[in-house]
Amino acid sequence: MRIFFCKTIVLFLLLFFTIAVLNFLYTNTNYWKNTVVIEKFENIPEGIQLANVGSSHGERSFDYSDVPYRSINFALGSQWFLYDYAILKQYVNQFSRNGVLLILISYNQIFRIKTDFRDQRARYYRFLDKEHMDYYSIQEKILYTRVPVLTAGTTLKFIIKDQRPSITRTGVVKEPQLTRHAITRHRGWTAGISDVETREKRFAHNKSLVNQIIAFCYAHDIQPVLVTTPVTSVLNNIFWEKTPDFFDDFYRFTRELQEAYPSLLYLDYSHDPRFEDDLSLFSDSHHLNIVGARKFTTVIISDLQTNGLLP
Repeated sequence: MRIFFCKTIVLFLLLFFTIAVLNFLYTNTNYWKNTVVIEKFENIPEGIQLANVGSSHGERSFDYSDVPYRSINFALGSQWFLYDYAILKQYVNQFSRNGVLLILISYNQIFRIKTDFRDQRARYYRFLDKEHMDYYSIQEKILYTRVPVLTAGTTLKFIIKDQRPSITRTGVVKEPQLTRHAITRHRGWTAGISDVETREKRFAHNKSLVNQIIAFCYAHDIQPVLVTTPVTSVLNNIFWEKTPDFFDDFYRFTRELQEAYPSLLYLDYSHDPRFEDDLSLFSDSHHLNIVGARKFTTVIISDLQTNGLLP
């Protein structure tokens, strides 16, 4: 009995040690650092005067490092409107009265839909309160935040073959990668929407979510502004050539929101000649690099000031 007990203890210690080592290796992969560790949410400023939500377009289109306003970029790669709204609710009390929230409306957002967010909860468990999660379980939170290797699934492969480090945003897009990238993005963003009924259901779903964000802003003395960030003329031309009716739906999305809220401002830079034809400002077909982000931030702040939304 004593030998069996000792063997059990040894096996337990070996298992504990193995899990601890794998957990250490997993949480030190570029994959984990790129997608889960969100340092900016550790120190959210008080009295926010300017902020944005959004996915990677928001994350990579703004550089607030030198702006004369208390600012924060709430955008995260692959973030959905549902979590834009969740983040706004989490930090609403840290906005100054009449602070500005930029709500990103990108080409890939009006028709996409997602019902299962398990693949993204690891990062949101790290900073969101449970009432703002799409689903909450204390057991799941412990696993995701303390022993995430046990939830890794196929992403465990990154221990062996890791992703590249997070994009530095300093690169400049080049041909022929630019055209290939634009074709791939167009194909992905327009997939599954050939059926009119499906397209309209997705359209209505996403418009409803943005409508909730706008209404929440007005109810809490925050000024919402819809924004479409710059993309390259190469991507725009592919949309015009292959799916010209896409833009009818895209601008119907923002138009219907403005019809519901007559004072709502929409700033559209998707076809802005200051950006779309200058490839030195982009890291791929639709993301600005750091030079582009700095130029764009200067432009949009000037436009917000012209419209009386920033002093």
